[in-house]
Amino acid sequence: MLKFSRRQLLKTTAISTALITVPTPLIAATRSKLVVPPLIEVRRGRPIILTMEETGYKLDGEHQVSVWGFNGNYLGPTIKIKSGSFAKLNYHNNLPQHVSLSIQGLQASGELFGGAARVLKKGESWAPIVPIDQPAATCWYRSATLANSAYQTYRGLVGMWLIDDEQSAKSALPRKYGVDDIPLILQDMEFNSEGRQLFKQNQPHFVGNRLLVNGLEAPYLDVPRGWVRLRLLNASLARDYDLRLDNDQDIRVIAKDLGFLPQGKVVKSFILAPGERTEILINLSEGGNVSLISGHKRSIFDKVKQMFSSDGELVENTVLELRPQGDFSAFAQKMDVKFETDAVSMLNAKVERERTFVLDVASGLINQQRFDPRRVDVLAKQGSVERWILTSSLPVGFTLQGAKFIVERDENGVPKDSELAWKDTVWVRGKTQILVRFDQPSSNNYPFLFGASNLMLADMGCLGIMIVQ
Repeated sequence: MLKFSRRQLLKTTAISTALITVPTPLIAATRSKLVVPPLIEVRRGRPIILTMEETGYKLDGEHQVSVWGFNGNYLGPTIKIKSGSFAKLNYHNNLPQHVSLSIQGLQASGELFGGAARVLKKGESWAPIVPIDQPAATCWYRSATLANSAYQTYRGLVGMWLIDDEQSAKSALPRKYGVDDIPLILQDMEFNSEGRQLFKQNQPHFVGNRLLVNGLEAPYLDVPRGWVRLRLLNASLARDYDLRLDNDQDIRVIAKDLGFLPQGKVVKSFILAPGERTEILINLSEGGNVSLISGHKRSIFDKVKQMFSSDGELVENTVLELRPQGDFSAFAQKMDVKFETDAVSMLNAKVERERTFVLDVASGLINQQRFDPRRVDVLAKQGSVERWILTSSLPVGFTLQGAKFIVERDENGVPKDSELAWKDTVWVRGKTQILVRFDQPSSNNYPFLFGASNLMLADMGCLGIMIVQ
């Protein structure tokens, strides 16, 4: 049961009483406009400067508190770069803690990837030049500091990294950043009465009761009529999201972590695991405002009830309210886009080896072992394909660095060929079978890691070391 001081109880009771008497449209009118992270579009060798530092921000919308971020902002800028170019990175650490950063989804060698082996002390910098040689993808960068990645990511060391290629550039997809192509970073948090982040180190499945999207709770965005593209990143530490539209409208899933599906898949809802990314299209050619929500649509009474609940549910489950602007269009452009991808060819690839990994979510172990930096858990051959069979005691996210996979089988059975896309993160419920391709080399000095995408579990040691040679 939640514990309230007398002042907090009176305040909460007053707010809930007021909410019951206020019409829903008026509540929606009080929403804040979505903040779209600044865009760094890399052209002609432009350097990408990412300075990690402390700054001030109103996380709860009321109290200015200390947070972490990049370049003076809470969270980091969105990096957009073309496949076939080079990323001239310049990381600088102005924080009081040692920090390691990784770009999850980046297909680069262990030496250039970053990750736990690249530790930046306070005042230190690192400036790698990384070739970008992979199809269009929605990646993200975050803290990868051993035993401290959850805390540092939670404080604000998060940003999106978008890769564009010729196929995506020529497609009919919405591509005006911040207008009809919207990045959404989802984080759940818990605050104290002064608006500061509460972090519960000893809870392996820590979830907060407040949902922030690009640093705001339940924001709105005015968008042009027609199709809108949302790039969703689950940057929460342990929470998964069951996403849908509040009017039960169709959603078209067009891409997963590391690439497009052969064709869009129409769904009513989908799960987004910690660390997972999904791109969707929403048709707003006609109709009024529509909200993307996590879980089921709530009445005003449900929202009031949730304010007094301690069951781990979100106080407000609205991700984003979309407000279409302009005239209705009965002749909206069709969006039956199709993409070329070699993900499907993995089904016919020669499998060099089969491995089984059992994730014990309660204890934070993989195959009854805790992470040991001196132990190599996977030694794979560069260019090879392996089948990994993943099982878990409870639902959990699984992720790996420097490699990519397709889902061969999950709790729903065998996916259709039209549903296959390259991934690096997957939600494991019971048993999941993936085909992993190892294109990038790593070494004992600069290895890749794999394991739980739940960063609380990862910091407990639910990780393994992977060497590709």
